[in-house]
Amino acid sequence: MPKASKQKPPELNIFPGNWTIKNEQMFKAFDLSFAQHWNPANFPWEELDGKNFDPKERIAQAYWMSKLALFEKSGIGAFGFGAVRAAELNLEDPTKKMLASITYDECRHDEVCRRACNKLCPNWPYGYKPQSDFEQKALRNIEALYEEGRRYWKGFKGAWEYLTPELLFAGFFFAEIGAVVATMALLRAMAQEFSEEQKLTVTRQMKQGFIFLSPLLYQHRPEFWRLPSDFDKVDQEVEEIARNAGLGVLTMEEKVRYWKQAIEKKRGEIEEMGIKVPAIPELGVEGVEVQVKKNETIATSF
Repeated sequence: MPKASKQKPPELNIFPGNWTIKNEQMFKAFDLSFAQHWNPANFPWEELDGKNFDPKERIAQAYWMSKLALFEKSGIGAFGFGAVRAAELNLEDPTKKMLASITYDECRHDEVCRRACNKLCPNWPYGYKPQSDFEQKALRNIEALYEEGRRYWKGFKGAWEYLTPELLFAGFFFAEIGAVVATMALLRAMAQEFSEEQKLTVTRQMKQGFIFLSPLLYQHRPEFWRLPSDFDKVDQEVEEIARNAGLGVLTMEEKVRYWKQAIEKKRGEIEEMGIKVPAIPELGVEGVEVQVKKNETIATSF
């Protein structure tokens, strides 16, 4: 009796595409993006004059902007990759376009960071030559963060081999939890089909999201980040200088308070979908205990 031949998976292809709308909330979320076409080029950049700050203040502000830009750049890649994959899988039209619109928004965020750094410290960070020990340590911190970004991207791409696209897309929402109209609509649409095991995976992704964003919105968590031993000490010193220079960088207490508030604001909606919020004791967030091992692949998406 002849052996049954293995069926090849269908080739991924963005054509012919579709204009299918299965979820009206998803379409409305995408539709809102048309009203948000703010333009970084229209900011009054002439008012940001590096001559108004001393060298430490210029470096400190550029440091914070370039640290923020790491996460904006990861969003460009992750949401962009997701938009292409959604098209290849022939998902409904607003899902594809919503992911593309978030990608574009991340580009604008990154452009604000680029222009600010260029005004304050031309060539920072890639071609900047540090002039003091302070500048050297600030630059080292940024270079260490960007180098670790390679590990995140490797893990993100590898996650497509063992997580379903729906789970990866659902993981997007945590990065934008402060402005989640589009991403919450995506999660709600996906969660309708999730098993209990898949819902727990989303809970784990939320915890991973906290760990990934921790160098920006808290202190770096060693479960993923491999950074210099004095990274946090230098980071806090530089951020304090940036804050005193008028950039508006949050204090640690403010970071904890606002991040907790953003999560708690959405807790009801998240739990209504049958998805549990992970415990994040660093922020005072109660929930399900999730153990993330050291060097574990970060599969959530930003």
